Amino acid sequence: MLPESEPAPRVMRRPLSPKPLLDEQMVLAAFSQAGAKTQHAYRMWRHILHEGVEDLSTIPELPKSALQILQRDFVLTTSKVKRRSDSSDGSTTKLLVELQDGQLVESVIMRYGCVQLSSFPEEKLTKNDEGELEFRSNQRATLCISSQVGCAMGCTFCATGTMGLIGNLAAGEILEQLYHANKVERIRNIVFMGMGEPLDNYSCVISAIRAMTDVRRFSLSPSRISVSTVGVVPRLLQLADDAPGISLALSLHAPNQTIRSEIVPSGKAWHIDRVIDAMDTFIGKQSKVLARKVKVVVEYVLIRDVNDMPEVAHELGRLLANRSVMLNVIPYNKTDVPHDYLAPTREGSDLFCSIVRSYDVKTCLRQELGNDIAGACGQLVVETLQRGKRAAGTGAGSTGECADNGACGSPKQQPKKKVGVVAANGVGGDHDDDDEDAEGSGAKAADIEDLRVGGFGNGGARQRVQSKKVSDKEFAAATRKLQKAALHAQTAGAGAGAVKAATAMTARERYLRLLALALLIVVVLRILPRLL
Repeated sequence: MLPESEPAPRVMRRPLSPKPLLDEQMVLAAFSQAGAKTQHAYRMWRHILHEGVEDLSTIPELPKSALQILQRDFVLTTSKVKRRSDSSDGSTTKLLVELQDGQLVESVIMRYGCVQLSSFPEEKLTKNDEGELEFRSNQRATLCISSQVGCAMGCTFCATGTMGLIGNLAAGEILEQLYHANKVERIRNIVFMGMGEPLDNYSCVISAIRAMTDVRRFSLSPSRISVSTVGVVPRLLQLADDAPGISLALSLHAPNQTIRSEIVPSGKAWHIDRVIDAMDTFIGKQSKVLARKVKVVVEYVLIRDVNDMPEVAHELGRLLANRSVMLNVIPYNKTDVPHDYLAPTREGSDLFCSIVRSYDVKTCLRQELGNDIAGACGQLVVETLQRGKRAAGTGAGSTGECADNGACGSPKQQPKKKVGVVAANGVGGDHDDDDEDAEGSGAKAADIEDLRVGGFGNGGARQRVQSKKVSDKEFAAATRKLQKAALHAQTAGAGAGAVKAATAMTARERYLRLLALALLIVVVLRILPRLL
């Protein structure tokens, strides 16, 4: 329960007609209306997702009453891929997804193992028949996914934050991004690091995660799903209970409240001490569920003369020391936000990382994939929306034009053939499955480190977005208003309580199945000797 002083939530719902067929809540409500058993819905999803069925009438034993409602009110996908951009080295594919109401979001597919990362450790290389070292790594694909159109958090270094929050994605729309991506590449890992704050659209994100991990639907392991957040404390405390086994990435960006409030204005709603305590609680709960110590990836955008000073590095090292975390340092790339931020020097970045490592904190310095296709989620969408506002005469400001490579308002850059993560302790960015740096972290560490392509506004060829400047006081006031809304449940229909109960039911079903199997084995072992 929220304190009585908190305002009622401002739910950013977007009515959908027709409705997404992958949305569990909407479909089950339709089945209930038709008097059909819910088991038929899960059978339907299995045929669609596992067997590639698109014609619902071909699904056996689907009740006619339910079929009529589904054909009348639902479609397989309410969104479509408007544009696809592929990097020259084949490591990255960016999908611009147009939603039913014309809004745009981006999803980015990152392929590991097909391109040698520049920091791939030499000891991980193998020798060929000629005795030369060569790159070999397990191939896998990770999808960076969006949970909202725009974002209310207003991080000052992120161009996506200049959009504000336009609306939440329904669970079905989130899942459609995975459905579209699976047609390009078989997705192995999911990171909620695209547009939006996932915990600000909590119930829909939890519902989508349940579908992703359901063996009757997308059948992904919870350990291969990572949720990134700036630290919406009430939701962060719930997350381990509602989505056991998933991984967490915390966007920290500063070691103290003063600096963090400047970089992440929404952080004024929750003191950094509360955020860290909530992270520790998450680690404790997930470690208990998984029966091993888990790690949280702490993300840190490094900005020159703002949060990259040696004394700040020492403070960060002291804060993270003796905690089960891995620090992912991301050098800021200049973009047109209402702040004159500068990227750190390479020497400054290396010094910062070395200082933090001196506190025995595993630290990685991130490099980027997909530079030649503007591989940062959310940037092209911002440009498109701003251009639309200008055309409508809203005075959104001047913007650049789209280049052929999909990067808006910026020159086409030469692709980099080798990119990756410079990691501590001699371990590089693209790891094999048994990499010790990934041990206990849930999802693959390299996948989490490299795939923060959306919320930071700092990837690839940069889009040039002109934003109206507002005073710090106005900016903080507006952000606080939006952030208070995130304290309350983003309810839809049965609400988050029903989602939690449904999650628990799934776990209970699995337990009962295992118990029944064990009893069956006992009975067989007792009867079999008598028969013989």
